[in-house]
Amino acid sequence: MQVFDSLTSIVCVISILIISGVIMGHMAFTAGLGVKRWAFLGFLIGPVAYPLLNTHKRYAWRRSVGQSIYTIRF
Repeated sequence: MQVFDSLTSIVCVISILIISGVIMGHMAFTAGLGVKRWAFLGFLIGPVAYPLLNTHKRYAWRRSVGQSIYTIRF
């Protein structure tokens, strides 16, 4: 007995990609990045785009703050 048939697995993958696209779009909006770009990337490659978003968000923050500014995080 198979746990997933082919239709169920396809629906599962598509729903994960859609949810990932929505979440990436929301995270990009809160970070001030391009929403359509990150939502499309989240829909295209799924949760793999999350580390890319975090890296891009950090680089964008460093560009806006500058190199000589030091911040203290608690």
